[in-house]
Amino acid sequence: MTEPTFNLDFPPHLLTLRDTVASFVANEILPVEQKLPPEARAIPAEQLSVLQGRARKLGLWCLDAPAEYGGAGLTSLEFVVAVEQASKHKFCFPQPGGGVFGHPPPIVLYSASPAQIERYVVGSIRDGAYGFTAIAEPTGGSDPARAIRCRAVRKGDTYVLNGTKSWITHGEYAKYGVVYARTENGVSTFIVDAGTPGMMVVRSLPVLRDHWPTEIQFTDCVIPAENLIGQEGRGLELAGKWVQRARLLYAARAIGVAEESLRIATEWARTRTTFGAALATRQAVQFAIAESRVEVNAARWLVLEAAWKHDMERDIRTDASIAKYAAVEAGFRTVDRMMQIMGAMGLSKELPLEAWFRDLRVAKVLEGSSEMLRIFIARNEIGPAASSKTASSSSKVNGKETQ
Repeated sequence: MTEPTFNLDFPPHLLTLRDTVASFVANEILPVEQKLPPEARAIPAEQLSVLQGRARKLGLWCLDAPAEYGGAGLTSLEFVVAVEQASKHKFCFPQPGGGVFGHPPPIVLYSASPAQIERYVVGSIRDGAYGFTAIAEPTGGSDPARAIRCRAVRKGDTYVLNGTKSWITHGEYAKYGVVYARTENGVSTFIVDAGTPGMMVVRSLPVLRDHWPTEIQFTDCVIPAENLIGQEGRGLELAGKWVQRARLLYAARAIGVAEESLRIATEWARTRTTFGAALATRQAVQFAIAESRVEVNAARWLVLEAAWKHDMERDIRTDASIAKYAAVEAGFRTVDRMMQIMGAMGLSKELPLEAWFRDLRVAKVLEGSSEMLRIFIARNEIGPAASSKTASSSSKVNGKETQ
């Protein structure tokens, strides 16, 4: 039987979802952001709470969380379509909507026990609580299988955690976190409640983007053995199972940001006059806009196709890597070009472009750096020869064996 192929003919419900999210951003989020001072780094809590209430009423709450747990229950394709529209505003990093659409729990928790899901998934979605994920350490983040030094030692019906975790989003105000630590049988995954004795947020880590991650230290931190997620030694397997959806999030967000920056700069070029002619008549400007349009459209297709394949329960490890790499790189180049078109205004904090530029630069590192993704894509394409120390003794060129 021939497998179905992807097409871009959105059904009515998907068009409605897209337009509903776009309208909410334009009519609810943007007016709030535009009244904030240029130095603001997030939507203030009081205004955020009001917007969250309105999003809940529309069913736009925790977009990627299953409906049975209180989320919107979107499929992967619906999710990326919604995220693109939800990202067309300044404070869309680290979450589209700046928290307006809720704070979905760490997605590895969907593999947790029923009791853990009820407490940490259903509870945090209901209460709008933050959770964090702690994988990276000062020793490294891209190679957790070797870099993780944080240890969890089993003692009776508890585990004792010792170590330091770095680059943690929401660590300073999360109600709980998912922590990866080395156990006797390999890397395992644990839930740690905020305020547990021995757990301390030791500092914020100033970075390029407005939202700063944190560093958390565990010193003889005792947690119940029942806080282990899944089986001991299977933590990285759980993480790998869910990383594809996270990469789709980064990819779709980059498309939304790129699309909006392209719109802003194109409108500017239409009305701006230089040396007696409209800026839009300059070939350099036209080329920058054309290159960006081509890249954004191509990247969007890759994102949508990967999401569709995920819904079809296909293996999308390569597709998600391609989508994330293509979209983030295209988004970064697009925002850079649009800032150049707008000159000094493009650099101004009165517009969101400079914030998006910083955010996308960070996105080139998170959830798989661009270099790591290229390596993975290349090795998947080449096969075993990509990691072999010697060339293959034979190959086929136009169907013929060569030596």
